[in-house]
Amino acid sequence: MFVLNHRAGYLLFCILSLAFMLALTGCESKPPAAPDTRAADETAIRAADAANAKAVAAYDVAGAVSACTDDVVGMDPTSPVVIGKENMRQFLETMFKDKPDLSWTITKVEVARSGDLAYSYGAGKISMKPKKGKPTEETAKYVSVWKKQTDGSWKIIVNTMIPDPPAKPAATKHAKSASHKKSHKK
Repeated sequence: MFVLNHRAGYLLFCILSLAFMLALTGCESKPPAAPDTRAADETAIRAADAANAKAVAAYDVAGAVSACTDDVVGMDPTSPVVIGKENMRQFLETMFKDKPDLSWTITKVEVARSGDLAYSYGAGKISMKPKKGKPTEETAKYVSVWKKQTDGSWKIIVNTMIPDPPAKPAATKHAKSASHKKSHKK
């Protein structure tokens, strides 16, 4: 009887263990998915960008720098890479002395599903009216990488601008007709 009870006890132990493991796996719950806040985040980024554009248009260095993270990286084709908020402040102070007319328009904002990073890109223009020399106007495209802050606000962590190539001069009427006549002589 001892052998039978020992086997019955072992079998009972195995059945109960299996039932316990099945119960645990059946009760396993996944954490609830974070809510999808991408639409609200895009709206917040567009608003932050508009506030930044307003500060830049007013040559408000403090306002423009407030759109950046402490470890911001700025890449402009006319200067070395700008790293950090204080260096960005100095860069903007220098740039704003010349009173450039800067404007841009967001083409797209894409927020990561994780909700902590996003990028925006678009096009803009920079007009300069120097005291000496001819006024200039340059078009450009840009990309900004945004990072969500612990307070829920969005700030720029990386910003870069790429000037468009100079426009090709339009062919003159005389040059077109001369090349047209040349091709017909052959």
